[in-house]
Amino acid sequence: MKLLKNLAYLLIINILIILLVVGYVVNKKNSSSKRNEISNLNLQINVKNKQLANIQKKFLDLESNINDFLNKDYIEFSKIIEDKKIKEINNFKLTKYKTEDIVFGGNFKALATAYIDFYNDDKKIILATSDGIFATSNLINLKKFNKIKSNFFNFVNYEKFYTQPQYGIKDILIHNDDLYVSLISKLNQDCYNFRILKSKVNQKKLIFEMFYEIPDCVNEDNDHQYYAGQGAGGRMYIKNDTILLTTGEFRNRPLAQNKNSFYGKILEINLDSKKAKIVSLGHRNPQGLYYSDKYDFIISTEHGPKGGDEININHKPSEITKNFGWPISSYGEHYYKNHPDKILEEAPLNKSHKKFSFEEPIKYFVPSIGISEIISLSKSDDQFLIGALGNEIVEQDLGLHLIKLDDKKEKVIKHDYISLNERVRDIVISKNKEVIILFLETSSSLAILKK
Repeated sequence: MKLLKNLAYLLIINILIILLVVGYVVNKKNSSSKRNEISNLNLQINVKNKQLANIQKKFLDLESNINDFLNKDYIEFSKIIEDKKIKEINNFKLTKYKTEDIVFGGNFKALATAYIDFYNDDKKIILATSDGIFATSNLINLKKFNKIKSNFFNFVNYEKFYTQPQYGIKDILIHNDDLYVSLISKLNQDCYNFRILKSKVNQKKLIFEMFYEIPDCVNEDNDHQYYAGQGAGGRMYIKNDTILLTTGEFRNRPLAQNKNSFYGKILEINLDSKKAKIVSLGHRNPQGLYYSDKYDFIISTEHGPKGGDEININHKPSEITKNFGWPISSYGEHYYKNHPDKILEEAPLNKSHKKFSFEEPIKYFVPSIGISEIISLSKSDDQFLIGALGNEIVEQDLGLHLIKLDDKKEKVIKHDYISLNERVRDIVISKNKEVIILFLETSSSLAILKK
């Protein structure tokens, strides 16, 4: 067994080196004139990720984990950029730290994926990789994150979580010293749902318990090209004494309009009773979420299909359950043209929301930008920073979008794009609005924006 582990360790190192080189080349050659080369390189990364996943499966069979062989106690970062001025965001300066200690990405285009949040009065940061490794660091020293032991893996009982991209953890949230983790879970044979786990924040060991689970699941065997990972949602935000949770429809499109289903929705889950209710419906895959307590509105972002990423606002969300239209209305198109008539009838993607009595997005993107997390930059909740994933700078992917709303918070009156040449997976901001942290999954990096 020791020989097997040593051989696997050497193979992991070789694969990671190849992934790093390929990722670097993808970054350097990312332009519209290099589409074919980028496509080929992405295919190669996909193959390497599958090989890593197969190695991880072997480790799991031995009740071990790849991550422990890379670095058992830490996730170490090295500083690669310091104090780069970002003039578009109130003259913030960017410092960037890169790591080679995170193995798995939540997308085949990602070198690694992780989620982050502040705690301890914004003096510390907790980081969770998509495959369930937790670590913590002080804000003043981001070169070393101490790994935290946990019982997390007791709650994950299916192989795809560890071996396939786009499953895994979807967000983390810290509130009142409690850590909440959203993830795709397997409820029964070939049927997947959403869970939120909860643990007290503890730097030695996290003891998770089940906080909430959607009681039904989405079966892989349905008429609508099941793809849980790409249509999951999973963002969380605190709204008074509740947690808001976004859910995708797992590519089973009609669920988004089904009022008896919790998929394709924004849910509100009571922190005490753990009872959930639908706040809004007609969502495809909401990846960004913010609630303004001062002005009582939810602003969310969601992936469209081929085109049609949206920014949506829901004013006074407790008064009426609003419908944002998916899959009846969308400014995007189906990925494939030759769908059966049944799918086209259930998901016509009409090019108007208002005409069909749905809420119009305050902004949509054609082509898509790979829209992700959203944060508020101002105390008046009229300026927002939004992450973009994707793979094409010419389409305004791989960076940040800065929007400004009008006084009524109903229209976008200004929009700027900031290229980072990186997939922006997660964004958090300190309470005083002076520190922003991004997780950049193209290069497996943390970026710190400070005034």
